[in-house]
Formats: sequence, C-alpha cells, structure tokens
Amino acid sequence: MKKEKKDKMLFYRLVRCLFKPFVNIFWPTKVVGKENFDSVEGAVVICNHYSVADTLIPAVKLYKKELHVLAKAEAFESKIGGWFLRKVGAIPVHRGEADFNAVKQVLAVLKANKKLQIYPEGTRNKEGTTEMRQFKRGAATFAIKAKKPIVPMLYYRMHKPFRRNWLYIGKPIFLDEFFDSRATEDYDKATEIVYERMIDLRRELDEYVEKLIGAKK
Repeated sequence: MKKEKKDKMLFYRLVRCLFKPFVNIFWPTKVVGKENFDSVEGAVVICNHYSVADTLIPAVKLYKKELHVLAKAEAFESKIGGWFLRKVGAIPVHRGEADFNAVKQVLAVLKANKKLQIYPEGTRNKEGTTEMRQFKRGAATFAIKAKKPIVPMLYYRMHKPFRRNWLYIGKPIFLDEFFDSRATEDYDKATEIVYERMIDLRRELDEYVEKLIGAKK
C-alpha cells in the first residue's frame, strides 16, 4: 500500500510538471490569498465550477505534492480515463445516490490530514455566470464528520484561453459547533453558513478585481 501511494505521488508530480507550462499560458490565473490555503493542512476545499480548468489550475498553483478531488463517476467510465483520474488522486462519486465507497475514501483523505477539493454546487455552471446554485450537503457533512475546516475558493469569471483570471481564497471556515452532531438539520444549517460565506467571498473578490482594474486605467 505504501509503495502504491508513493507511485501515485510520483506520477502526480510528473504530470503536474508536464501540464504546468500549458496551464499557465493557456489559463493565466493570479492566486490571491494563498496564505489562507497554506494555513491549514487537512481541509475540505470548495470552489465554484466552470470546467476542467477549475481543477488543473489549483493543481499547478497550489497542490504541489498530491491532489485529491471528488469527481463524477461518469468521468471514470473509459478504461484509460478512469486509470488516469485515479492515478492523479481523483475519487469517483455517483451523484444522486448514497455512495458509501466514495464517503469512505473522502474521510480517509481528510483524516490523514490532507486536503480534498469539492465542487459544492454538484455540477458545472455552463452559463458562466457568477451566481452559485444552492450547495449540496456533502462538503459541510464531510468537514463535520472528519472534524476539519473548509477552505473557500472562487474564480472571478469563466475561463477563456489566454484571458486573465483570478482565483480568490478566503479564510478557513470552522464548523466546530457541529462536530459532534449527526442531525440532518445541523448539516443543513452548516451548509447554509458555508454558502453565505461564499456569497461574502464573491463580494470581496469583485471589489478586489474592480479596484485592481480601475487602478490600471
């Protein structure tokens, strides 16, 4: 098992090195608030979701040693694609059903004091808007069960080739008050708290970029 984990980490680092120049040139993205990401070890990392770039950019900018991300099971259906995704640390989840195997893998990652990236809206925002759908309960539930914080991240806008973008990272969200609860209503309340924090983060991000752009005019 240790050899398998070591091989996965080496494979991920090799892939990261190969993808890094392409990602930096094709999707130029400035990370703001990296110190918030680095301030905790084990954590649920949440982000808005436009495309596959949402994972590739943090892989290049933030996850230097290994990556763990929750991804829809359909992406693993092809033999080669499934092998590659698992090799770089993706965990398949069957949406709309109780996937106990995915839950087990997620909690194992978090309890090992590692970060796990999740897209709490549960699907991509294909329209490219800044508004977010209501969050699924998963991110808050995992954080509570593993007793870990949530690190919120937001992209300023949908990715386009060679267009400047910003990835804004907020301060960790601690849900300690819910850590010993198994009540569904508490998971719902925690999810609402996280959603409201992301709304506040959107305001911060918009103000940051607008001020930056205004200063350059």
